Amino acid sequence: MANSAVNYFINSNSSKGFVSFFHSNFGHLHNVIRLSGYPSIITSDILSGICVSAREKGFHSELIHNCLDNSMEGVIIPEKNAGIINFPLYDDGEYYIGAILNDENLRQTKACLSAAQKHFANAQNIHDSWEKIYISNMDFTAADRLTAETIEKVIGEKVLKKTGIKIDRFFGAATIDGPFDYIENLTADIGKRYFVKGRPGTGKSTFLRRIAQNAAEAGFNVEVYHCAFDPDSLDMIILRELDLCLFDSTSPHEYFPSRPDDEIIDIYKAAVAEKTDEKYRAEITAIMTDYKAEIGKATKQLGKAKHYYDEVQRSILSKVSAEALAITEEEINENIFD
Repeated sequence: MANSAVNYFINSNSSKGFVSFFHSNFGHLHNVIRLSGYPSIITSDILSGICVSAREKGFHSELIHNCLDNSMEGVIIPEKNAGIINFPLYDDGEYYIGAILNDENLRQTKACLSAAQKHFANAQNIHDSWEKIYISNMDFTAADRLTAETIEKVIGEKVLKKTGIKIDRFFGAATIDGPFDYIENLTADIGKRYFVKGRPGTGKSTFLRRIAQNAAEAGFNVEVYHCAFDPDSLDMIILRELDLCLFDSTSPHEYFPSRPDDEIIDIYKAAVAEKTDEKYRAEITAIMTDYKAEIGKATKQLGKAKHYYDEVQRSILSKVSAEALAITEEEINENIFD
């Protein structure tokens, strides 16, 4: 991999609530360092130092970002089988100290995140209505045929004599600044990119899931990137051993071919009744308006959560000893690389 670092998320504030793929990414590592409640500015300094050391030693880094504000939250050094991750105080799923702190700003942070997730859930219900329009106009036989043809094209008779591994991640997140993704970074070294086009409900996720399953059964390792809005859906798979990826290239992560070997796979064109967009234009426009309104409300709540959590972090920073922090950074670095 020519890239010294790839970037992704393992958590999401989604329509299904807070979803974490921590265990999928860290569960196989021999050395995991857990931080809890470190302010993001300190976390960033610690992780940046680890990345510098990794680069100097010729190792790769996988940078993990916070789904609220895109700050650095963790790093994995694959060659050292090691990783470090910071759990914010509002993430108390494993009984971290944040769950029992009597802090009003922390309570407000969690309340705003919960409100954002409810708005995302409302948006999901609206999105379901959007999907129904296209589902009712789908030729599922044609969709199955396209999937089979694609599996034959990208995998065919290729088989590796090992057990394929699937790892779950997010390439993007619904942040305080709106949707953000690392698709370009994650696919920078990929020779063949398939841009999957379609509409809500046209089976893009099912298409990707079936290819991922076939690839894993053939012994290939599969990076599975879920939709940050609806984690039950897939948005991208990367097969680095085959030097290819396929990803949902529709809004809010719409891309178009920019390299000679990039290729579009258009499910709408292949399997949806002609002129469905035109036939249901009025209904779709109304649905999109309601959907975007709920997403906007959710984003506003994320911004409020960030404001309150910044106050929590300021309080912690006022008590941090620079000398003790320097010692901790040195110990962490030695733990990973020695």
